[in-house]
Amino acid sequence: MTRFVLAVIAATAVISLTDWFFFGVLFHDRYQRTPEVWRSGSESRKIAVSMVLAAVGVAGFLGLALLIRVTGFGESLLLALLVWLAASLPQTATATLYVRFDAALGVSHALGYLARIVVAAGAYTLIVAR
Repeated sequence: MTRFVLAVIAATAVISLTDWFFFGVLFHDRYQRTPEVWRSGSESRKIAVSMVLAAVGVAGFLGLALLIRVTGFGESLLLALLVWLAASLPQTATATLYVRFDAALGVSHALGYLARIVVAAGAYTLIVAR
């Protein structure tokens, strides 16, 4: 249980950096093309809630990996790719179809969610499965 919690904390910390890049830096100017789409309010609060949700996602991924007895990094990466293909990519692509924001943001968001899951896979392999 201690390794599980440590993996959630470590992965969430790394995810804060990947989110900063994929959701903040990459194509940053494209967010300004559709300002009416984005919610106003405290950016810090939104980031904090996003990190709580990232921790929930990491815990879910780690739990799934434990449940199906993933043993190595290759299996972890395969699971990460399959989870991304089954859930994150379709949801992100669908949102991009219906929400009026630049398609480049849809690409960066999809890659950002892939990065989140790959980080969780790394935490599983390096911390939990040892």
